[in-house]
Amino acid sequence: MNHPKNLNLARWLAVTTLTFGVVVASFIMYVHAEKNVDRAQSRRLDSIQLSDELRRSSEGQTKMVRSYIVTGNMAYKGYYFDILDIRDGRKSRPRDQRDYWDLVVYGEKLPPIEQSSSEPLLDLVKAAAFGEDETRLLTTAKTNSDKLAQVEIEAMRLFEGTGMDGAAQKKRARDMLFDSAYDNAKLSILRPISEFNDLMDTRTTDAIKQAMRYATIFRLFFIGVSLLWLFLLWRSYAALRSMLGASPNEVYEQIARLGHGDFSHPVMKIEQEKRYSVIGRLCETRQRLNDLTAARMQYEAKLAAQNEALVKKEKEMRTIIAASPVPKALIDSNGQVSYLNEAFVRCFGYTLDDVPTLNEWWRKAYPDVHYRERVMSIWQERLVQSIHSEIPFQPTEVNIHCKDGSIRNVIAEAVSIDDDSFGSVVLMVFHDITDLRAAEIHLREAKERLEAAASAGIVGIWDWDVVNNVLVWDKVMYQLYGLRESDFGGAYEAWSSALHPEDKERVEKVLQAALRRECEYDPEFRVVWPDGSIHYIKAKSRTTFDEQGKPLRMVGVNYDLTEQKLIQFQLDKMAFYDRLTNLPNRRLLEDRLHQAIALAQRERRKMSLLFIDLDRFKQVNDEMGHEAGDWLLQKVAERMMQCLRASDTAARIGGDEFVVLLPDASKQQDATSVADKIRVIMEQPFVRQDGNSINISSSIGVVMYPDHADNPRDLLRYGDEAMYLAKKGGRNAVHVFETSDVANYEADGSLVNRLSKLSSS
Repeated sequence: MNHPKNLNLARWLAVTTLTFGVVVASFIMYVHAEKNVDRAQSRRLDSIQLSDELRRSSEGQTKMVRSYIVTGNMAYKGYYFDILDIRDGRKSRPRDQRDYWDLVVYGEKLPPIEQSSSEPLLDLVKAAAFGEDETRLLTTAKTNSDKLAQVEIEAMRLFEGTGMDGAAQKKRARDMLFDSAYDNAKLSILRPISEFNDLMDTRTTDAIKQAMRYATIFRLFFIGVSLLWLFLLWRSYAALRSMLGASPNEVYEQIARLGHGDFSHPVMKIEQEKRYSVIGRLCETRQRLNDLTAARMQYEAKLAAQNEALVKKEKEMRTIIAASPVPKALIDSNGQVSYLNEAFVRCFGYTLDDVPTLNEWWRKAYPDVHYRERVMSIWQERLVQSIHSEIPFQPTEVNIHCKDGSIRNVIAEAVSIDDDSFGSVVLMVFHDITDLRAAEIHLREAKERLEAAASAGIVGIWDWDVVNNVLVWDKVMYQLYGLRESDFGGAYEAWSSALHPEDKERVEKVLQAALRRECEYDPEFRVVWPDGSIHYIKAKSRTTFDEQGKPLRMVGVNYDLTEQKLIQFQLDKMAFYDRLTNLPNRRLLEDRLHQAIALAQRERRKMSLLFIDLDRFKQVNDEMGHEAGDWLLQKVAERMMQCLRASDTAARIGGDEFVVLLPDASKQQDATSVADKIRVIMEQPFVRQDGNSINISSSIGVVMYPDHADNPRDLLRYGDEAMYLAKKGGRNAVHVFETSDVANYEADGSLVNRLSKLSSS
């Protein structure tokens, strides 16, 4: 039930709050009006700065071009184009443009212009959102300035001309910059700027005055509303005092007594009209709490007597538990671990300080989250079943992590020690079966180790009766060879037929040597499964001989090496092949080059080497990015392979450098024919998925063995030299190395360095 005083306060607070909202709104409008004044001032300043920048850029161009024509100092020409680039947004503006170029002209050394965002002056004018007339005037001034810039650039071009009439051209250039036509052109720039300043001065002055009028109005309105709000605050305070029935300090004193538990009878006398005030309610509440406190003290005395009896019983129970050799823990109804016997501490290492709560016991005994959740779920399920079915708790086997890091295998159960059926106090009992389970695991592992070799498919066992040619396999052998027992003939020939054709002769020779006691039988070979797949096998055996040394029996094992071999092949590919193009790298190229030279020496024949460099590849990387460059290198490798035979080798030895080994190209014409095919195919556009095409070409050097060199180092050097001369001659060309190229090549110091790097690599 609301008292009239409360309703009166609520009305005053509502009016005060509403008025405060009006105060805030009026303040926001006042601030907005002041910001409009600032915006008008800023707009006026922006217009002056933009027009002044256009004027100063025009004046700066005139100073620089005239200084250049008069002095011939190239620095003024550079300054001229810097001013032009800054105005058109191609370069960043100096922080302080007002005197920058004047100081530069007179020799002041200023810091370089920092790189920052740049924007054309005309775009800044449009972005400033001036009126159409003002924008038109500045655009006209900018257009006339561009026209005058063409005249100034033409004058500089004439001034820089050479020849018989050079002096006349210089005079004409001076006349172009100092005649009346030039002055009129300058006026056509400055007049629109002056008109722009007049228009913007009028427009911005009116805007500032109007914004200031609005600001004054809102300022006065804000002051009036604020005074009204202060009056309403005073009225609200009076209503609050009436509702409290006393001063705030007196109300606070009563509340503080309640907070400190002082419920004694109030000393303060409350008048009848203040009975429903806050102070009256507080005094009434204190009286009620005083009565409740007296009743509580009586019940606490009874409870203390009951607790004393309970403590006595708990001491008796703990004495019994402490004497037990079985680990036990006592959990109260709040999940607190109240007691651990000595057997528990000895077995698990945890004391009461380590596991003060049941949750802490779960966390430390079962650190694995998934295992802990499973144990807790089983424990809760069996606990509920025991309560509802009134049957003993079903023991649960769990693995507990001890404090020292070891794991104990135990059977856990719970026992009620009161009449609440686990509702308040639970005794947890743990039967340690770690040693028993360890013995069981030891026996099981021993059995598994005996069966692992065969049943797990790690090793296959075979027994060959050499005299009678009877070959017996275990089940794993059939798995290793991909055969069914019904498909195996049980003789030497049945095994031999599964060997890979390329390995069969070698393996049989090792087998025969082992039967003659010349070596151990431990080869590695490939077998072909009925489905055509190839698998790698490692074999090892022992042979039994008679007194005359004739073989009687051979018993051995086979291991599957397929996975290891595949890993080794992958590692070899990573070591000898370029990851981007899948072409051989420099290491594999040099190996094949040595082999090709050795073969050519034995057979007394010739061979060729192509050294290829892509033209304009760096431009593709710089303009389109490294992703496009990588894609291009992959496509170049694919096209290059289309021009080669199976016996040829194409290798990537650097960024955009390739080497092609032609072991069967014994004639120069054969080598140049392949080089031309590669050059022509590289001219064709490379079209990407987005439709954009990339156009490059190639410069190719050709070197012959042994006509030009008889060792890998010189062949690579001269091939690189021939490629460089092809590129130097205009690119997209094929150049065959000549002996006379050596002197020209080594005469260039930079080329000597290039050869040194190539030789060292």
